[in-house]
Amino acid sequence: MTDRDLARQLRSKTLLPVYLLHGEEEFLMERAVKSITALALGDGDPSFNLHTFRGSEHKAEDVVMSANAFPFMAEKRVVVVREAEKLSTSPALGAYVGNPNPDCVLLLCATEIKASSKSRAKAAAKPSSKKSEDVSQIVQRMEQEGGSAAAVEFKPLKDAAAQQWVEREFQEAGLRITPEACTLFCTLIGTQARALSSQIEKIISAMHGRESVQPDDVYEHLGTSRDYNVFELVNAVTARDRRRAMDIATQLLRTEEPVLMLNLLFRQLLIVWKARVSGMGGRATDEEARAIGLAFGWQLEALRPHLGKFADSSYFDRCFEYIFEADLAIKSQHVAPETAILRLVARLTEA
Repeated sequence: MTDRDLARQLRSKTLLPVYLLHGEEEFLMERAVKSITALALGDGDPSFNLHTFRGSEHKAEDVVMSANAFPFMAEKRVVVVREAEKLSTSPALGAYVGNPNPDCVLLLCATEIKASSKSRAKAAAKPSSKKSEDVSQIVQRMEQEGGSAAAVEFKPLKDAAAQQWVEREFQEAGLRITPEACTLFCTLIGTQARALSSQIEKIISAMHGRESVQPDDVYEHLGTSRDYNVFELVNAVTARDRRRAMDIATQLLRTEEPVLMLNLLFRQLLIVWKARVSGMGGRATDEEARAIGLAFGWQLEALRPHLGKFADSSYFDRCFEYIFEADLAIKSQHVAPETAILRLVARLTEA
């Protein structure tokens, strides 16, 4: 089950007895815990019906005992287990997951779970292999069999996925963010869900009564200069406009982290390289854009006029070497980070 599948399930107000929530994006995982808990408890008193455990501090038997208890003046109770991977080999917890209490929602939160390929999943369904299953494998098997458990992975948001997530967040608040504004927003903020969510709330609060978010709104409410920001730096480098790129980089180094600027320049040049070697023609589709790391077809359309500036295939060999050297210089502190970035921008935009 994906996080979007979970969101649809919650909108339909249906809950399974067991969820295994796992992945690196802890902010989204915690938000899912809150949403599931709120739906499960309803008007019930959380002081009686919500219990939290930690796998590194509690025994599996205590978790099972709590999960098997009856709700108090509520339809359901919720048991949350953080660091659930610490209890993944517990026979007691595995037995409970295989036959859970329908009056309880058990939330197992883990950073990593044991991988289960399709072949292993099929083998796990055989009685002879059940003894070797850990809790995560039992959950995955039950999900495949249409049972009472599901595993939901929360992956770090990257590039196109981050922009799509931002779009959905604004839509749920009754606002439409234009593709251009969404691209600008993610370029300025990054792809960390917590940081994106914080800035989304800021813009939503400031735009009460409006219907759409435009690029100018992003500049205004994020307190960023229209002319001097990482978005414009990337554009200037793509256009091979050395004077403008150096001017923007100089201004940005007063407020931005050099490593952030380095990462964005690397990402953009990688996209340019992919666009150049792909040889895609005709009107760009969103699918073609996502294939090279963009989110929307219009972004690829905007990039194409600049591809002629990168006719020399050896340029990319050199520019990736320049980025590697700048990264090494910053990390080893051989030169000041600001000097490394300015030198990099100059080398990337040379004739």
